Amino acid sequence: MVVKKYPNRRLYDTERSKYINLEELTELIREGEDVKIVDANTDEDLTRELYLQVVLEVLKGRDFLPTGVLRRVIRATGKDPVQRMLHDHMANAFIVLAAQLDQIESLFKTAPRPPRPKAAEREPPPEEKPSKKPSKPAKKEAVDDDLTALRARLEQLEARLGRKP
Repeated sequence: MVVKKYPNRRLYDTERSKYINLEELTELIREGEDVKIVDANTDEDLTRELYLQVVLEVLKGRDFLPTGVLRRVIRATGKDPVQRMLHDHMANAFIVLAAQLDQIESLFKTAPRPPRPKAAEREPPPEEKPSKKPSKPAKKEAVDDDLTALRARLEQLEARLGRKP
């Protein structure tokens, strides 16, 4: 998904053809959307900068980045050989961490996310939709299927860890 950033700080979701704010961008990322942010005029990739902006402004710099780590990140931006070595080491550590987090997320994904509707395919607002309530048995069966799948996955993970269920 591509989001365009305009000079007035506005973000435009090209998939849904609408402007979004940082909170909506945060939700898209939480939902697992792979969002690329580009400058609307130059097509320069601004993804990293906007992700950092989300961490600072929306998440208020939550405590998963301790002050000591932030201090070290700043220290590793110097020009002397030790600082360059620290920079490279830290960058590699973050790459490894990202790969491990991807692996953990993939273990817990049970079903692919349904694709988000594009602007032309959107459903009408709720007041215009005919009311169709799903039957309770179908919902219960889906929950039972999900629980069965989760139990099977848990047993597989415990087996991999050498634990007996």
